[in-house]
Amino acid sequence: MNQRENANITEDTISLILDGDVEIECDILAIFPIREQFYVALMPQIPLDGYEDSDYFLYRYASDGNDVTLTDIESDEEWEAVEDKFEELLDEEEFHQMEP
Repeated sequence: MNQRENANITEDTISLILDGDVEIECDILAIFPIREQFYVALMPQIPLDGYEDSDYFLYRYASDGNDVTLTDIESDEEWEAVEDKFEELLDEEEFHQMEP
C-alpha cells in the first residue's frame, strides 16, 4: 500500500510528492466518509502530463490533527464506491448552486 507521507496540507490545498519526486500542489475538492474510512478528492493546480485537465485524484485520508496520511485505494470495488460518492457530492453541489 502506497502512503503519501510527504503531504503538506493547508485549509484549501495539499502538496503531494508523486513518483519520480515530482511535487504538485492540489486543491482539496472534498473530504468525505464512507463507513468508517475518510477519503479526499484532489485536483492538481497545473496540468500534468498524461492527465486530462478535469482529472482528479482520490486517496484514503487520515489525520490526527497534526499529520495527514494519504493512502492509495487499491481495490476496484473500493475505488468505484469512492468515485460514486464523490460524483454524488458533485451533483449535490451543482444542485444547490442552481438558481430558482
